[in-house]
Amino acid sequence: MAMYPTPPGESLEPIVQKIRDVERKVQELARPSGTNIASLVDQVQAALADLSATVIAETSSYLSSGTVNMANISASGSISASGNVTSSGTISAASALKSSGAATTNLGSVPGNRQAVWQIYDGSNVGLYGYAPSSITTKTNLEQVPYSAESFLRCAAYLYEYKDQVAMRDDPDSEYYNPAYDIPQEVGYMAEHLIENGLKQFVTIRDEQPIGIDYAAFGAVGMTVIGRAHERELAQINSRLETLESTLASLNTSPTNNSPEETK
Repeated sequence: MAMYPTPPGESLEPIVQKIRDVERKVQELARPSGTNIASLVDQVQAALADLSATVIAETSSYLSSGTVNMANISASGSISASGNVTSSGTISAASALKSSGAATTNLGSVPGNRQAVWQIYDGSNVGLYGYAPSSITTKTNLEQVPYSAESFLRCAAYLYEYKDQVAMRDDPDSEYYNPAYDIPQEVGYMAEHLIENGLKQFVTIRDEQPIGIDYAAFGAVGMTVIGRAHERELAQINSRLETLESTLASLNTSPTNNSPEETK
């Protein structure tokens, strides 16, 4: 059993007192008389049940009263707190991780620098959040990307709706069925199309199936590749124009273009 230090304050004092009362009762029961031997088990069970109920009630009250510092705690059910919950270790959730506050917090109004959040989606660290470093000091085996502008331009962008979203409106068996549901229209690319055009590096694969696109990398690299291709095309056009201008200039100064008076 993990040992938990008693947090500062008196919020756990009722639990401590109740444990002391149970210890006292057990000591008394350890000196049985003829009248209490028969009810010994019932008394101990009643005392333990009372202690359990008190611990649950007091812990619930403590968790919802304010800030809670946890070194190591696990629960098969729900843990609720109206205040802050701080953990010095890793918080793991076998089911979904949901934060309504994270979805609605405007970080533009909060001081401090911001960074993109990454998530491990397979292996022993699946679900772990963090960041991907971009410093050259963390990278090796650098190579120029082999992609062409055509490979990006062949990937068409679409407006679309998700099938599961449509089911929410049209399928009565859907968990979130609502005939009045306003289906949001999305915009983006198809992961399979990127793979078909040699851009698998930008596709997230799970169980050998495409599940998502790294739009940040796809957009940044695509802009660079297409921009450099246009620069090369413009350079070639400018080179041809310069050659044409030089040819026209030489024709204009040729003796065959002089007037009759100039040739007399």
